[in-house]
Amino acid sequence: MASAAVNLVAKKLLKEEAQKRLSSKQDPYFTTLPPKRKGGKPIKVKRADTDVPPGLTPADIAILLKVRRRAYRLDNMMTLPILHTKYGISALVGLLPVVGDFADLLLGLTVYNTCRKAGLDKATTSKMLFNIGLDGVLGLVPLLGDVADTLFRCNTRNLVELERFLTKKGLANLDKVRVLDDGHGGAMLEMEETTRGSPPPRPVEAGWSWAWGAE
Repeated sequence: MASAAVNLVAKKLLKEEAQKRLSSKQDPYFTTLPPKRKGGKPIKVKRADTDVPPGLTPADIAILLKVRRRAYRLDNMMTLPILHTKYGISALVGLLPVVGDFADLLLGLTVYNTCRKAGLDKATTSKMLFNIGLDGVLGLVPLLGDVADTLFRCNTRNLVELERFLTKKGLANLDKVRVLDDGHGGAMLEMEETTRGSPPPRPVEAGWSWAWGAE
């Protein structure tokens, strides 16, 4: 009876976390950690990788993290001085006439192809392909198109779509949660081929990123 009650509470908490992710907008790359003071003096603001949605399988987590790394490199890994606008490899490649636009399109399709391995539904697939197509059209316009392309951030938009899809997928997986004895008089959660989320956030100094990590 107690196990059933714990099981019910666990499912409810995890589902509430997943629903909260669906109803709110958050940075797909980083989470700002609460500021701390050392000896009464403020320290540098730190950030941690945004956690993955609860209930995902290891395979889906691997796909999401891989897309995050690629999207970050393509859209956000550098900052334009004064304007503080984020840009990445995609913007630099797009500056090359014709060849750059074609290469940028291929890079976007590469990210999409990785997303597709998560078993996307038709609605998510359509949105991603629309983003890639619109990005390609914007890139054809000389100069102004390159600026619009940089601000549009096609790959980041597709990352957000992937995370929304996986959040819903993880929400469905949470029905498989069960409670097991941990062997020490306590209880632990097991999600048959699923996991609650990523490891504890690893703080990094603001301005740096895990995006260059090994794939």
